[in-house]
Amino acid sequence: MIYEIYLQVKRTGRTHAHVPGWPGCNWLADSPEATMERAVEAIAWHLAWLRKYGKPAPQQDEAILPRLVQQHASTAREGNLIGFFESERQPVMPKEIPGFLDLMACSRSELLELAQNLPEAVLSWSPVPGSWPILEVLRHVAAAERWYLTRILDPATIPQFKPNRSVWSRLEAVRALALERLAGLSGAELSQISADQSGELWSARKVFRRYLEHEREHTHHILEILHAHTLRGT
Repeated sequence: MIYEIYLQVKRTGRTHAHVPGWPGCNWLADSPEATMERAVEAIAWHLAWLRKYGKPAPQQDEAILPRLVQQHASTAREGNLIGFFESERQPVMPKEIPGFLDLMACSRSELLELAQNLPEAVLSWSPVPGSWPILEVLRHVAAAERWYLTRILDPATIPQFKPNRSVWSRLEAVRALALERLAGLSGAELSQISADQSGELWSARKVFRRYLEHEREHTHHILEILHAHTLRGT
């Protein structure tokens, strides 16, 4: 099966690969070439994740054929690895929304299963002085979920959340808001393309992609922190 890959390349060469046809499938490497070399492994890992949660996916023995469709270089103005791809100009069909939300539920379940029962000492531990502990990663995930809504909806209509000592309550509250607003997007909101203050383009399809990619990126980030913590104790 052919998997269409879109690359976002930073000026340093650091490259973020996306497979929009399989929302949530993304990975990073130090160059476009290295990113494409990892494609089969990364796609296989994503398909295994889908099977774990009982979602439709090709059979494990089916060939994975990566195909580079678009390579986009970040500019100083953009300064990020998010990217906007031609496929994201396509309006989201209302019938697609339940599938997106279902995948978001799987991603959140994985995150909570990994982190929710960790002791406070582990949640607050940083692998390197100045780096994020798991608690800060979780706060970042919650903040990003609100921010993504403001890319396609009027920010004035998105409530602010008062400081909350419990990161779990914050994650729950922001996710509930996201689910409500995403499920209720109008036809115009599902099809419009808008530019934010930096000039970066956004669409509903890109927002759904980023909800899935971002949480899964940081679930992997948490796994890396836990691995470092384990090595520290050996």
